[in-house]
Amino acid sequence: MAQKKRKHPHPQIPPADENSLRQQGKNELAQEVVGVVASSFSGPLPPPETLAHYNDIIPNGAERIMVMAENQSQHRRELEKKVIKTDSRNSLLGIISALIIGLAAIIIGGAVIYTGHPISGTVLGSTGLTGLVSAFIYGTNQRRQERETKYTANK
Repeated sequence: MAQKKRKHPHPQIPPADENSLRQQGKNELAQEVVGVVASSFSGPLPPPETLAHYNDIIPNGAERIMVMAENQSQHRRELEKKVIKTDSRNSLLGIISALIIGLAAIIIGGAVIYTGHPISGTVLGSTGLTGLVSAFIYGTNQRRQERETKYTANK
């Protein structure tokens, strides 16, 4: 019985022999297996596996990295303490300054009223009182907003 020849599906492309098809399949397989491996981390320290490799490259490399992270952490805590102290001091100085200016305006307004200028004295005294109240309200609102910001950031 005569074997019927199959038509090649793409007549423009010549049929390949079996060995070249196998080789082409291996190349395609090799191309599919090759890939890129990437890793990343966040924070002051790399993962333990990576940290262990530092000892292979640099003598006591992992220990040096740990010391560096500890020193950075200590430095950051000290800076935060200084910032908190400075903010507290500035807040207190602001309140004391507002109190002095407000009381001075009220006292001077009273003196102006006493000398026979009631309208000018009232305006001056009420301006001082308004400034005092405004300073305390503003300071209270600022502290509340800071606490809310810190509270939502820590969640």
